[in-house]
Amino acid sequence: MKKIIILIILLISGLALNAQNQSAYIKAMTKGLEAMGNVQSEQDFANVAGQFERIAAKVKDQWHPQYYAALNYINASFRAESLETKDGYTDKAKVFIDEALKMAPNDSEVVALEGFNYMAQLAADPGSRGAMLSQKASQIFGKAVSMNPENPRALALMAQMQFGTAQFFGSSTEGPCTSAKKTIPMFKAEAQGEGFSPTWGIEMAQALIENCGK
Repeated sequence: MKKIIILIILLISGLALNAQNQSAYIKAMTKGLEAMGNVQSEQDFANVAGQFERIAAKVKDQWHPQYYAALNYINASFRAESLETKDGYTDKAKVFIDEALKMAPNDSEVVALEGFNYMAQLAADPGSRGAMLSQKASQIFGKAVSMNPENPRALALMAQMQFGTAQFFGSSTEGPCTSAKKTIPMFKAEAQGEGFSPTWGIEMAQALIENCGK
């Protein structure tokens, strides 16, 4: 009887600890996502990436902290000045993307983010990296879209990639522009503020559409 009581106490203690850990995780993630809404500079993105990096170090079974750490490092890369700094950010992003892919290898969001990191590397030095990375990024975006044809981030990123390629070769941008326009209703249909699933990207799609009209 005594052993049974001890087991019950241990079980209750374990459940209480798990609930406490889950509460702390939700609080930390919510704080990080709120901070993302206020970023304005390269350093802001790097700071927010650090927040998610610290969460990821403590929570080993969730891909969302890894995802958002990588996303913010990628965004910091686009705003950095030097090639060395840009590459430093995308190198950091890759570490977290690789971890997220281990946890969710078939998730369209994670795969699309992998392509986004290649796009950032390409943008840092298009002259020497275009031939190698444009095809790689396009393949990964295509993979993300095939996993979930309704993922607006995968579709918008692929449209952005196709638009840049078409401009470079002087080809028609009608295809990617049409694709970008189709993502707007998808973005607007996403539930905001529910869970930690990604909902970013509509501004990127809108900017692309605006460029289509020029």
